[in-house]
Amino acid sequence: MTRDPLLSGLPETLRPALEAQALVLLTQSSSDMFERCAQLALDITGAGTALVLLYRPEHDELEVVAAAGENRQGAPGFRLPRGQGLAWRVVQSGQATLIPRTDQDPQTVYVSGRPLPHTYLGVPLLDPEGQLLGVLSVNRLAQGTQFGSGEAQALTLLGQAASVAYSRTRALEDAQRAARQFEQLAELSAELADLSSPEEIGQRALRTLVDLSGFTVGAVVMLSDAREVQLSVLEGHPLGQAAMRAVLTASRPAPSGLIGEVLRTGRSQAAEDYQSWPARRTDLPNVFTGLAAPLRVGSRVVGVVMLVHLVQRVPVPGALVTLLDTVAQRISQALDRAASVEHLHATREAALRTLGRMLESRDGDTFGHTDRVTTLALRLGERLELNEAQCQHLRWGAYLHDIGKVAVDDRLLRKTGPLTPAEREAMQWHVEIGDQLLREEVFVPREVREVVRHHHERWDGGGHPDRLAGPDIPLLARIFSVADVFDALISPRPYKPAWTAQAAADTLLEQSGRQFDPAVVQMFLNVLREDGLLDG
Repeated sequence: MTRDPLLSGLPETLRPALEAQALVLLTQSSSDMFERCAQLALDITGAGTALVLLYRPEHDELEVVAAAGENRQGAPGFRLPRGQGLAWRVVQSGQATLIPRTDQDPQTVYVSGRPLPHTYLGVPLLDPEGQLLGVLSVNRLAQGTQFGSGEAQALTLLGQAASVAYSRTRALEDAQRAARQFEQLAELSAELADLSSPEEIGQRALRTLVDLSGFTVGAVVMLSDAREVQLSVLEGHPLGQAAMRAVLTASRPAPSGLIGEVLRTGRSQAAEDYQSWPARRTDLPNVFTGLAAPLRVGSRVVGVVMLVHLVQRVPVPGALVTLLDTVAQRISQALDRAASVEHLHATREAALRTLGRMLESRDGDTFGHTDRVTTLALRLGERLELNEAQCQHLRWGAYLHDIGKVAVDDRLLRKTGPLTPAEREAMQWHVEIGDQLLREEVFVPREVREVVRHHHERWDGGGHPDRLAGPDIPLLARIFSVADVFDALISPRPYKPAWTAQAAADTLLEQSGRQFDPAVVQMFLNVLREDGLLDG
């Protein structure tokens, strides 16, 4: 191998160290670099064992990350708390440190577990700003040749090369991680723009935040009207989720800790060292770091979005707090929209119910029919396992089922005697008028209009207006017609007295398979028995 002429004037012990620098600087990952560094330290110094230890500030420990020589298998992962082990002597001195006999030094910790006398040489690993990265050390049995100044120089040069390489690879890894984070955040921003549900936004955002931050779990909690904490969304490690669920659902007089401080101040809170944080909950020994941001509807704080680390204390960079605030703002916007929509739905629901009650008032003696038949129909619908949307359509159909009667003369509506064929035809026409009126209202779903139009159809096809038969009659109309007729029978009308519930039920059973769907009638009778209106 041809020597570089620039190296010809250097001491022989420095040449392998300088050549090693090139090998170390060419590595592409920190783990590979430290493995090479340990082996090169062994080759350069002729030691029996070489260790690379990195400083872990979150625990204030030195951890063995690479080893070569006699104990290369068992050493990686070994941790030395501050003050334990000769490597801390190197940290204190900040320079190459030689210990001639390890067995005579009380600070010695034997990584191998065998207390044999060794000669120890260690050098600090420092970043370009002089901050501690770790320690590179070698040792060999004390009865062998002692380490000399040339070996100390060579190990120092190798340590400097390793420090530069580690700083470079760490910067590269940080840049790559930042690029991945930017890509994930861009994807998250695009996805959140397409979501409207606060729960969906919280779930998707927390999944990304937990992944980016390395925190154990993330959660969205909401406040009930009684100011009790209710868990809405939980993301993260499964074991962490179980622990967090237990924490959040624990009975407490009032929200406290991170949640309590966010609610009290209305601002984001960060507790890098939760166990020494003044406002901590003392019953949470496994919460090490946490941050939380408020969720608002208008000016009110209605919930909290939070990240918690349940394994160790970790830094809370300002960028993460800003990101959590951004997510909280997106969830708050969705909550605000949801509150507005809920208010709109409630207002619309109240208006439709009021309209139904106004319509029934024209019949004089039928007051309360709309509310009663709506309740009966919904009880029946629930037993038939209708979903939420179907129940809403059934409820609106019940409110509006007689809207077409606005076109029927009051004298006909209040007539006490039997109707003539012409009057009966005019009365039957109200279902078609109702359907036509509602067609113009874009907010009224087709299923609601089907209840209005078809609640006088018959199972045998003899009804009106379209003479539909059997399952061709929409299900919601079949359900409503049974409840409607039952309430009409048990209510007094100008042309008849009120029937007993049993007599009305007997009529429904008699008309099962003719006027009514047999399965619906049977289920309705079960509902009446459950409500105590019929004998078992």
